[in-house]
Amino acid sequence: MQRRLSSSLDVSILASLGCALAACLTAGAQIPPAPATPPPAQVLPDAPAQRTLRQRVPQTPEEKEAARIAALGKINGVTYDQPSVKDQFLDYLRDSYGAPAFVRIGVRSLYEEGLDKPSGWGQDFPGFMQRVGSNSAITAIDGNVRFGMELLFREDLRYIPCHGCSVRRKLMNALLSEVTARHDVDGHRFFTLTPAIADFSGPIIANYAWYPNHDPFGGVVATRTVAATRVGQHLFTEFIWERRHKDPKLEDRQNDPNIPPPPKAATPP
Repeated sequence: MQRRLSSSLDVSILASLGCALAACLTAGAQIPPAPATPPPAQVLPDAPAQRTLRQRVPQTPEEKEAARIAALGKINGVTYDQPSVKDQFLDYLRDSYGAPAFVRIGVRSLYEEGLDKPSGWGQDFPGFMQRVGSNSAITAIDGNVRFGMELLFREDLRYIPCHGCSVRRKLMNALLSEVTARHDVDGHRFFTLTPAIADFSGPIIANYAWYPNHDPFGGVVATRTVAATRVGQHLFTEFIWERRHKDPKLEDRQNDPNIPPPPKAATPP
């Protein structure tokens, strides 16, 4: 009797456990699934800052010219600016008909007067004036040939003194000017025959056209005085006319040791 009760009790317990399990499964099936979490939002890189539009401020002609000069290089201690045709023409007028030309004409005329060359003109005042006129014509011919070849080959034959240079460099600059020229925007020096051809042309034409003896070879010899006076002019420019440029700092009077400082103003008592 007790066995039957225990067995029936076990069956009822098992049945109740089965019912409870079935109820749990049914309740679990009715529970809605948990909503899926959305994926994390993709972080975009920061957008570049908006560029501010720069308005171009128009420059005045003076500002443009100042900027152009500031970008130029230097030759012999000074700013080199490639000459225009107008600059070359003005230099031609000054070199052929200005004060430097008159000085060279006078020196050559006095030299020829002392040596009585050419001998047919004599050593009196009319002979001296003939030599002055002849040398003026020679200088004009040399200048025209020089200017024409300068434009043809795009050369810069202006003489640029050596600022802040030693004596040796000044001498080299004066001598090389007769066999070299400058070219391009940087003003580099290169070998040329233009100065030599220009110096030969005038004396040869003079000896063939209006000299008494009509000796073209004598014009070749007379070229020495033309070249010598031109080199002498360069040396005068280097050591006399531009003597204060031995030291670039001497351009400022405050740095010149030869100039005493100005006296200080007396303070009132």
